[in-house]
Amino acid sequence: MLTLLYIVSFLDRTVISLVIEPLKADFNVSDTQVSLLSGLAFALFYSVIGVPMGRLADRRSRRWIIGIGATSWSIMASLCGLAQTYAQLFLARVGLGVGEATLMPAAYSLISDYFPRRKLPLAYAVMMLGAPIGSGLAFVVGGAIASYAESVGVIDLPVLGAIRSWQLVFLITGLPGIALGLWALLTIREPVRTGLMQTSKDSSLSLRAVADFARSRFATYGTLIGGMSLSAMFTLGYLSWIAVFFMRVHGLDAGEVGKLFGPLATLGGVAGVMAGSFWCSWLAGRGRPDAPLRTAVHSLWIAIPCGIAAPLVTDFDLSLTLVTVLVFFLTFPQGTNVAALQLITPNEMRAQVSAVFLLITNVMGLGLGATSVALLTDYVFGAPERISDSLALMTALVALPALALLTLGLKPYRASLAAAERWS
Repeated sequence: MLTLLYIVSFLDRTVISLVIEPLKADFNVSDTQVSLLSGLAFALFYSVIGVPMGRLADRRSRRWIIGIGATSWSIMASLCGLAQTYAQLFLARVGLGVGEATLMPAAYSLISDYFPRRKLPLAYAVMMLGAPIGSGLAFVVGGAIASYAESVGVIDLPVLGAIRSWQLVFLITGLPGIALGLWALLTIREPVRTGLMQTSKDSSLSLRAVADFARSRFATYGTLIGGMSLSAMFTLGYLSWIAVFFMRVHGLDAGEVGKLFGPLATLGGVAGVMAGSFWCSWLAGRGRPDAPLRTAVHSLWIAIPCGIAAPLVTDFDLSLTLVTVLVFFLTFPQGTNVAALQLITPNEMRAQVSAVFLLITNVMGLGLGATSVALLTDYVFGAPERISDSLALMTALVALPALALLTLGLKPYRASLAAAERWS
């Protein structure tokens, strides 16, 4: 159920990319204004609201938070299809971000109580499959709906009136989440909270207590969140511009890139997430207690040289092969990163710590990833066709410090794990 909800959440946030042109024509807005709908309107509220939602999830029923949140964001996703002005659509996207902010902190905490500690990397990996699957479905399902809607033109619906093609895409893709949200309330079981600190009498720790705990383990949390945030910046910055790279450098058009890179990213992402969880389990079985964090370090060992070489080689087939390997290893630690954080955090504050983690990684990844590549292209290399150099340099500037931080974090992470074992 949690994986299905994550799939739907990614579908709802991504499908707007398919209706940009008709939306621009109807509202007479610029590329920048459209980018705010998929960027600022969603990401800022999604990231910031996640912090109070995380605190709520540490104190109240996670089942109700997820069920009500999923129903709410799906309603807002459908309301995007009823917007008559740009301002209305912007507000609906804000509502989508607020609703989706309820899912991840509560889900991370919920899963930690469903499974024994040794199975958490695989459990989180299964849920994180929602990202590549949801993004792929957005293009497949959303594209099919958009093609149908464009073929029939404006549709007159009872009560709603005239619905344009891009509006129909939002209306239809938002509906499954409403049913899933209600279904979640009926089927998700609220488990007993495990891994509570022995000194805690209940699950109502103050914000000061949470902050003091994190501060006392700054060497662990600082290196983990810092390294993983830079990794997110590397991942999202690269994936935001790789299609443009193939168009500018290798002469592909948008349709060719979509057919080539869409399935590659989806399949590579799914395979990478699952392979990472199995690699983590293999390391743990061989006496590596820091296996979740070590998995992230190992992934960067391979991702960094691929990220530097892929845009610089001149042969198209070799470049595509390196990008395929890169996508696999960029997604390799997605599930294990979540497990690494949960395993060292007491139950009373797991959702709150997760929310802060998501806030920082989203700001770094969504906010700075793509922009860092653009700044290098515009102001360092000064030519659009130098996008290949920008991708290679961004990899070195961002991914190498990420690798250094995560490597430095291995020792304090093992100490935090030992303390967490005593609570459990």
